[in-house]
Amino acid sequence: MEQTVYVDLFFVINFSMDFLCFFLASQLLGSKLSPWRTVAASALGGIYANMTLFMSVSGIWELALDILVCALMCVVSFGRIKHLFAHVCVYIAISMVLGGFMTALFELLNKIELPLGEIEGDGISAWLLLFLAVVSGALTLFGGKFFRRKSSRKYTAVTVTLSGKSATLPAFCDSGNMLRDPISCKPCILADRAALAGVIPSKVLERAKSGRADGMTELGGDIARRIRLVPAKTATGDGILWAMRMDSISVGEGKDAKEVDALIAICDVGNSGDGSSAIVPTELL
Repeated sequence: MEQTVYVDLFFVINFSMDFLCFFLASQLLGSKLSPWRTVAASALGGIYANMTLFMSVSGIWELALDILVCALMCVVSFGRIKHLFAHVCVYIAISMVLGGFMTALFELLNKIELPLGEIEGDGISAWLLLFLAVVSGALTLFGGKFFRRKSSRKYTAVTVTLSGKSATLPAFCDSGNMLRDPISCKPCILADRAALAGVIPSKVLERAKSGRADGMTELGGDIARRIRLVPAKTATGDGILWAMRMDSISVGEGKDAKEVDALIAICDVGNSGDGSSAIVPTELL
């Protein structure tokens, strides 16, 4: 079956959608966007879309070519290779979400039969396309900023419980805290030694300060089984932290609190916590 495609209109549609996707990606990533670079990248996308009409590539090779062109477009638009993987992933995600929003709105308008031009079958007017793109772009941008705002939250609370004793510590969320127990691979929450007094036995806190493994057997069977020695690298050098498996650990406040599978690493948080008594990996939020 033959199908007539107007390459000029096809180019404009793809150019416009690519430009909108780059704009949304820059807003969500907080990256500076060059208008002229983005025009060039969007034009490249429009040309490639027209070229695919005459190409016989399919399957995995077509997917690989699409990703390669997408990466090239991101390099042209953002002007750098650094963070290319993040740029490509966000661009593709926005394209998928934007396409989903436009499809959903298109179907909705079909059902309620609003007089917005030709929306029957596969036909769609230029004005309707513009309307769908603007509304979908606004929804995508709003949703992306909402989730980015939630994920960029810096402060929370950590509640630790051991043998019926609990303490709630003000916590700072840090994506740079990638400390993990090398055996169980569980993430570690850095907690200030002084803030844990009254929950963790004092003899554990005292010996954790040394950073050595000696003396663990003198702590008692149950306590000793909870201790993990975790290698840590800091700006001042390498060392060993004592991490402890608690009865329960929850992150968050009030109704937002949730129990997490992590260890408490005993240390002197000091100024590293930005005034807080604990440092939580952002993956636990």
